Amino acid sequence: MSKRRTSQSSHDADDSFVVGVLEVTNWARANQQLMTVGGVLLAILIAGGFYYMNFRSQMNERAAESLETIYQSISINDTEGAKIDLATFLDQFGSTAYEGEARLVLGELYLESGDPQQALAVLEPIGQRPGSPVALQSATLLAQAYEQEGRWEEAEDTYLSIADRSDLDFQVRDALVAAARIRSAQGDGEGAIELYEEVLGDLDENAPNRGQFEMRIEEIRSGSNT
Repeated sequence: MSKRRTSQSSHDADDSFVVGVLEVTNWARANQQLMTVGGVLLAILIAGGFYYMNFRSQMNERAAESLETIYQSISINDTEGAKIDLATFLDQFGSTAYEGEARLVLGELYLESGDPQQALAVLEPIGQRPGSPVALQSATLLAQAYEQEGRWEEAEDTYLSIADRSDLDFQVRDALVAAARIRSAQGDGEGAIELYEEVLGDLDENAPNRGQFEMRIEEIRSGSNT
């Protein structure tokens, strides 16, 4: 009896498979035009994907070559020409992988020429959410631009954001020190001391620069007691 049940079960499974194949075949015959259109669309999508990847690759290559030419202008001190070229670069290649690098360089050129407003316009799109190394460097320049504009709260917030997001000890330390300097200048001595103490907490006991931060803390405390 057991063999018969097994044989019957296998036979039923075979019948089900055959029926399924016939149903698919019949559906395909009835919808031959639909399948043809679907195949064409799939082919178009695949071809479009390859075209897009090739297009992006070519754009990145052209962007790299253009940026190298701009660096050559900077090396011969043609900073005004470099600014124009970088602005044009962002219009043409702003969607490529080199956007952040171009914004960083252009923002730095604007800061060096005493134009923090233009620097802010260039740096804010990438520097307001620092994450990548280029974005973190841009955020540092962005904070400096905020300082030049007297926007102290935004400068402090940007420095603190760098300290929170960076994995580099020196970058974290520099950001905390800059934020502490702003707090101290704005009369928030306790807040400044808190940040300086955080810096000290991350330094080795024998670190040569411990003394300067300890002295700064004492200066702030002495100033608040006078």
